[in-house]
Amino acid sequence: MTTPDTAVPRLVVVDDTDPSIQYTPSSAFSKDSAGKLDGQGYGGPVFNHTLTGLSGTSNNGSLTFSFNGTFVRAMVAAEGIYGWYCNVDNHLITSFTVDTSQVTNYIACDSEGTLSGTTSEHTLVVNFFFYPDSPTTSSLWLDSIQYQPLPSDPLDAVTLRIHNSDPSISYSNSSGGWSFQGLNSNATDLTGTSMSLSFNGTSTTLYSVNFGSPTEYNATTAFYTIDGKSTDFDLPGSAKTSNSGGNYTNISNWPLFTLADLSASQHNLNVATSYNSTPQPQYLSIEYFIIQTNPSNSSSTEGSSNSTGVGSSSGGSSSSHSTPVGAIVGGVVGGVVGLAAIILALYFFFRRRRRSAHHSPGMLDLSAGTPPLGHYGPNSGGSIINSPPPMQSVSSSGRPGSGAFSPDALYRDGTSPPHSPSAVMDSSVAGSVAGSSSRASQSGPDSGRLVSMKNAQSLKVRDEQLRRSELRLHTDSGVRLPAPNEREVIDVPPTYTED
Repeated sequence: MTTPDTAVPRLVVVDDTDPSIQYTPSSAFSKDSAGKLDGQGYGGPVFNHTLTGLSGTSNNGSLTFSFNGTFVRAMVAAEGIYGWYCNVDNHLITSFTVDTSQVTNYIACDSEGTLSGTTSEHTLVVNFFFYPDSPTTSSLWLDSIQYQPLPSDPLDAVTLRIHNSDPSISYSNSSGGWSFQGLNSNATDLTGTSMSLSFNGTSTTLYSVNFGSPTEYNATTAFYTIDGKSTDFDLPGSAKTSNSGGNYTNISNWPLFTLADLSASQHNLNVATSYNSTPQPQYLSIEYFIIQTNPSNSSSTEGSSNSTGVGSSSGGSSSSHSTPVGAIVGGVVGGVVGLAAIILALYFFFRRRRRSAHHSPGMLDLSAGTPPLGHYGPNSGGSIINSPPPMQSVSSSGRPGSGAFSPDALYRDGTSPPHSPSAVMDSSVAGSVAGSSSRASQSGPDSGRLVSMKNAQSLKVRDEQLRRSELRLHTDSGVRLPAPNEREVIDVPPTYTED
């Protein structure tokens, strides 16, 4: 069974004459623009009144078409005895048997759900062939290729087929006048019943079903209104085909009216039945609309197939917003000023850190986890008075492990504070240091002496800095930076005492 139109209500239609369709061998294919098959069966006129195909039985051939979409089908016209098979991306898809009395607008094959959810490019190949016993009058033609576009496709300047079940079509059905009348149509014969369609495009054609069996229907009138202007059109009476045996029949794909040369903008179309006294009037039947969408360079702000309106963008109308020049300039200037402020702040931050590192022996260390490197007295002669244990943290009570060093551990009178880092050194640590010194004296040069000599050189510089230092008590805890060539001032908080 073919995929129902209700499952794929919007399809892009590519005519057989489109150069994107490649015929092989090209010399075997011919074109028909005379519509010689239009009245042969109940399939109705072929799309755009053109066909491209093979006539006679001496030639077979194929056609190829590439597209981006999630569904595809081939529409053909044929007479006599013939055959076809189709594949997409080298995978065989379903081909359908046909009623030879239809003649036109056959669905030769479709991809069903095999392409659902895909976004890559696909290639459809349709192969035409004739059987050895095919009459010489047999012919096989491509009418069109129809595919379901991707949701992201802007649908600029394409031919779009909108089925009557599409949500863009609204029916005024409070009276129940609209009903399914067969042959894929939604129809009404009640006076004043209407439907509406909003679309973006430069032309549109309404296709219907001309009913004639089992009841003959008489011609009547209806009207459409587009952009506020109303026009009457004819609903034709029942018709016959050349192979209907002289009987009236139901004919699909019947064009009711075409609106051409519309402006490339949004249009609102309303179609309704008229009041008349015609007995057994023809149904106003909606099968589908064919819309030529706006070109990409049109002034319309709508462009995609993804919203309720046909040919409109998924987000509704789009608009462009310009940013004021003053706001742009202000933003740039503000950014430059902000960047300069950040650079300046970083400069003073690192300069302060360098100064802090240079004067660390004469400053209070209130940071957690790392005690001062040692304390030097003014009369120490450059020797280390007390050295802290390696990576040993000291608490305010002089106990290791709490992570903060007490301010009154600072050396002031040339003697080691009772709870200095050396005084609280763990006995195991002290033993390991002593053992290391003993092993060093037995195995080689005294490494401790070399360290003392190196430290003595550094202490000469630090002593000079310390002699230029003094303590000043402040009522706040702010930091003061000494001026060059002046005595360094060590600032302490109000809680600091000499005791």
